[in-house]
Amino acid sequence: MNENVIEIEARHALGKSGMKELDYAFNPYLGCFHGCRYCYAIDMSPDAVRENWGTKIIVRPNIIELLEREARIYRKGVVGISTITDPYQYIEMKYRIIPAAIEILSRNGFYVTIQTKSPMVLKDIAILEKNKKNLDVGITVTSLKPEVSRMVEPYAPAPAKRLDALKKLSHSGINTWLYLGPLIQNVNDDLDGIEKIVEFCGENRIRIIYDSFQDFSGTLPYMAGTGYIRSDQRWWNSMDNNIKSICGKYGVSCTLERDEWKYELSRKYGKLF
Repeated sequence: MNENVIEIEARHALGKSGMKELDYAFNPYLGCFHGCRYCYAIDMSPDAVRENWGTKIIVRPNIIELLEREARIYRKGVVGISTITDPYQYIEMKYRIIPAAIEILSRNGFYVTIQTKSPMVLKDIAILEKNKKNLDVGITVTSLKPEVSRMVEPYAPAPAKRLDALKKLSHSGINTWLYLGPLIQNVNDDLDGIEKIVEFCGENRIRIIYDSFQDFSGTLPYMAGTGYIRSDQRWWNSMDNNIKSICGKYGVSCTLERDEWKYELSRKYGKLF
């Protein structure tokens, strides 16, 4: 028995999401073995996970049974897969919850959005292709520099492998996006590196969602020693303008995370503003 994996019984499968662009959140795991030091989910995790971030997770193995019922009776909407963890951390290869969830939600008329840092998502490419009218997939990239990635997301897959997975998903006709962030002052805010990421997205027809790092109480002890500077508004205004300019240069659609709900509504109903 793995002492770093705790199994508990879920009481529900779909929870209300606090994100404007999502109606529901589906979280089969609490905690994440990627151990990203900047993750807001640290604050949303039980003590056992928060105090052992990156080394202990909770699994809800009965969640698919609950989802089968809830997907039949809940109002249809957009479901974020694993909004407070990564759906494709290595433990998923044992439980294989995600492909079953995609099938159930798609079959019952829900739209699915997936965000990960792992090329393991390619294990489910056949299911993703089958249901591509009802889903999108995003992959997070904080920096192309391995040393930066290792510092702030110590156990996550290498950035180059993530980009390769995203390219394969895009070229398979799946609606894809890259999450650029969180952008952290004095850590991953070099414009040359950001331009390389944007150029990649332009070459592979991938849109970008981006955002800045926000301090949460749970992240403070984990971010200590990374050299980050607490974001100031002048820095962020400059970053925001530069990202939009670079995306324009390469013809890449880019959206600030807080405005993603506007993009999603315009995608469904046409231009709003």
